[in-house]
Amino acid sequence: MPRALINRLGRGCVVCALAWILASAAPATFRLSGRVSGASGKKVVYVALWQADGFLQTPVHQIRIEPGAPLVFQFDVPAGRWALSAFEDRNGNGVLDMGWFGPKEPSGFWRAFSGHHTPRFDEVASQVERDTANANITLK
Repeated sequence: MPRALINRLGRGCVVCALAWILASAAPATFRLSGRVSGASGKKVVYVALWQADGFLQTPVHQIRIEPGAPLVFQFDVPAGRWALSAFEDRNGNGVLDMGWFGPKEPSGFWRAFSGHHTPRFDEVASQVERDTANANITLK
């Protein structure tokens, strides 16, 4: 920055301007957290964070909650459309097992889904624009 401009604005204004530029350049992130209910507490529970690209194929992030641990989760995400899912891994193979009529293990989404087809992202996603502490998932 030219020295004349610094002298004219004062050093305090320059620092404020630089802080504003840096803050506006960084994308805002929001905390997405909640609880899982409906699990037995005796098996591992997985909670997955999804975006439209890779939905039900590759989660953006997945956490593992051990048996007996509090069934709570949190993810830090930028603003946008996000989906959350969870399942209780009854057979310990690390994947949600599917049968002819849907999941064989207790599972659910943050935005409840009921249907006789594989859910589409838009059916279970929600817009996140602020911290959300009640992104709860009920396993069925």
